[in-house]
Amino acid sequence: MLKKAILKSIIFIILVIGVVSILNSVFIIKTGHRSKLIEGLYNHTGNAYDVVLMGSSHMNGGIDPNVLWHQEGITSYNYATGGQPIDVTYYLLKEVLKNHNNPIVVVDLYYLGLKDEYGEEGYVRNAIDNLNLSINKLNAIINCTPRQEWKNYLIPIMKYHDRWKELTSRDFLYDSSAGYFAKGFEAGTDKYGKESSNNGLTTGTIDLPPKTKDYLTKIIDLSQKEGFKLIFTNMPYDYNSTAGSTNWIEEPAKMFNKVEKIAEENQIPFINYNDKLTEVEFDFKVDMNNSSHLNIWGSNKVTLDFGNFLKENYRLVDHRGDSKYAQWNIDYTHSQAASILGQE
Repeated sequence: MLKKAILKSIIFIILVIGVVSILNSVFIIKTGHRSKLIEGLYNHTGNAYDVVLMGSSHMNGGIDPNVLWHQEGITSYNYATGGQPIDVTYYLLKEVLKNHNNPIVVVDLYYLGLKDEYGEEGYVRNAIDNLNLSINKLNAIINCTPRQEWKNYLIPIMKYHDRWKELTSRDFLYDSSAGYFAKGFEAGTDKYGKESSNNGLTTGTIDLPPKTKDYLTKIIDLSQKEGFKLIFTNMPYDYNSTAGSTNWIEEPAKMFNKVEKIAEENQIPFINYNDKLTEVEFDFKVDMNNSSHLNIWGSNKVTLDFGNFLKENYRLVDHRGDSKYAQWNIDYTHSQAASILGQE
């Protein structure tokens, strides 16, 4: 009798988990971030990308994998999500590494400037809601979200149950496949129309906020443990765009000077594109979507320069002639970058 009771209990628990899992997937808000992570983390696990791109919206619209492919035959995927704090980046990177051995990992470090203990909930959910349940996801929830919210991240339907009034067929029949064509990349098409207010060369350094410094160290330690190569970046943006923010460091330029020293100490390349605007022929007025994000044309300039950097410094194979990667050639014709750049 006891064995039957235990067996029934196990079956009941499995059924409950299954039902909750289905309901979670229906009620979770469907965004481009969900599409890119499902495709990049779980639906294309056979693709061993040469390069994986990590970070917040600055990277999301910063480096375009389709341009890297078209230029150099390099395979890559952009896992950046809007507002992604550096602690979330760490756990998302660990999820990526489950299926990709020793890629070159490129981390944009804009979010090192966050002083708050936790990132904004909506931004954090862009990433964590779209991870499959695992020990890594549990660790992300425990370390990246307030304790009182743990249950809502673990069982998202507890957060989104009120959405039943707005559910559509798309929620029940969600298809993430379209997100794969752009390989996670998305940039705007506006032109900012203003110059940067950055004040030339800034000397001196400031300390990083404690939590972001801790997770930068964790990422460096992870690279040494797992054996993958790291590259740090800072995409072009107006340092004064965060002026007056109480939850942000006051002197971003000095923070990135500190990053440069940390990178040098750990023999990690750090490419600060705010210091390379002239070199890449970057025009802030026409190559920025707004004061903080590149548009599609600015991204193309940065990506072409970054592709040259990869070609000159790493032994990466040009896959364009390999029939195994024929789908990548097809995908490029469908990308946002190809369609828009072709019109300019």
